Amino acid sequence: MENISTTIFGFSTYDTVCIALAITIIVLFIIQLALYFNLYGRISSFRMMDKRPIRESEPAISVIVPMFVEDSYYLDTTLATLLTQDYKEFEVVLIYVGKSDDFFNEIKSLQKLYPNLTPIQIDYSPRYPVSTKIALNVGIKSAKYDFIVTTSYDAAPSSERWLSLLAKGFLYGDVVLGYSGIVRKEGFANFIFREYQINKSLAWISAAIRGKAYAGSRNALGFKKELYFNVRGFNHLDMNAGEDDLFVQQIATPDNVSVVLSPRATCIEQTWGGFAWWLRKMQMLRETRRFYKRGVTAKSTAELVMRTLFFIAVLAAIIVLPWEFKAIPIAVAVLRYLLSFYLFVRNTRRLGEEGLSSRHIIYDFIEPALRLFVIVAPLTKGSNTYQN
Repeated sequence: MENISTTIFGFSTYDTVCIALAITIIVLFIIQLALYFNLYGRISSFRMMDKRPIRESEPAISVIVPMFVEDSYYLDTTLATLLTQDYKEFEVVLIYVGKSDDFFNEIKSLQKLYPNLTPIQIDYSPRYPVSTKIALNVGIKSAKYDFIVTTSYDAAPSSERWLSLLAKGFLYGDVVLGYSGIVRKEGFANFIFREYQINKSLAWISAAIRGKAYAGSRNALGFKKELYFNVRGFNHLDMNAGEDDLFVQQIATPDNVSVVLSPRATCIEQTWGGFAWWLRKMQMLRETRRFYKRGVTAKSTAELVMRTLFFIAVLAAIIVLPWEFKAIPIAVAVLRYLLSFYLFVRNTRRLGEEGLSSRHIIYDFIEPALRLFVIVAPLTKGSNTYQN
């Protein structure tokens, strides 16, 4: 019977499977790349100046920095960099959460050198813990200017023009989103941290460019104080991370967001541990997603799913096809990688990220599994105490 069907239709069941695999690979190749370029294709060419300005000059700015450690090195390095930014009128509101009066006096002594420093102390008590968002609320309410930029003590500006470039965003909108990367170090874990950070950031940057902002980086987030009071500030006080994303979703509209993309306008965030530390951080941010507006990450999720199915189809074809045809799915996979790699390199250069290109093929392949692991992994010990 099988011989008869083969004679009539011209091919066997084996041939049918091969043809189906080939069609599947081509369809997934087209869909996945279309999603990828639709998501990330506008980032490298984006120009904020294409928008119509709503102000004639950059406003005075209050930079808010919560601090939970007694770190004199920070005062001499990163804080000094913040206080000496090349900008006409600004203050740095440093909220120290702790019990060391000597350290707070050390902070106050810097006012002799930097009159634009406004130090605030909040006594820390284990019985009444103060979260980052509470410290931010105190700092914002104490700020003397109507335009706010938040950052953190574990993030440093990449240049002395960081604040002036973010401030230009206020010429075009009341909400300003800047990029924050992970400090470059040796080791594979650091490579994963940086890749995960930039790929996650590219997703929300792309959404903001399309007028659908749903997230930002607390290390480089600007907004008009009026917007903050309209939504009663950072009101998810029971959360340890990610409430800045929910805040952005509350205050952002299709027309009031400016995205600032420049290597000199980025922040570089320190890491405080290895993979276990990073996983705790990602798990806390994962908990935030249940409060997201429905559908805000649909495109990036769809791209990841299509990429996974594409990889599975290619691997299946390599296993099933005769050896003389195995080069075909491999060639399609290489073409897909080269096209996506081209766009990735352009976007990373726009953000000032370096040292990722040589190993990006590894991350491109393992990213779906890594993101699934972050989603399904049980909360690790200490997750509920993570501070960001």
